[in-house]
Amino acid sequence: MTLQAIRRHFETPVVNTCGALNIPYRSANTLEPNGDAYSEFVRARLQFGQMMEANIGDCTNLENIRGSFVVEYYGPKGRGPARAQEVMELLFCEMLALKGVIAINGPNFTELDDRPYYFASMSMSIKGSV
Repeated sequence: MTLQAIRRHFETPVVNTCGALNIPYRSANTLEPNGDAYSEFVRARLQFGQMMEANIGDCTNLENIRGSFVVEYYGPKGRGPARAQEVMELLFCEMLALKGVIAINGPNFTELDDRPYYFASMSMSIKGSV
């Protein structure tokens, strides 16, 4: 399994859920021009830490690629926690059903005082096996 295939595996349910809820999905490498959430959106990031166990003598055959997958919801404060809870609950259920999710931390909800948006996030320990 390639790193891109692992990303696609975990990102696809998030993108599909956002499409069903009519919420824009922004990849981790894209930013809102003004940096603030005057409308809602979801962002996800995949990071690899201590990510793999190589088979002895064969570096191209990797097993147990490990990492963390973070899903973040940004929404206008006026819609606040109710909408964030609705969105994060659906995303949580999608992630819980996904093969390769080891543990889920969150969702966590935060009203950011110095910014015009409400923020929610959850992170997952993931494992992609070859």
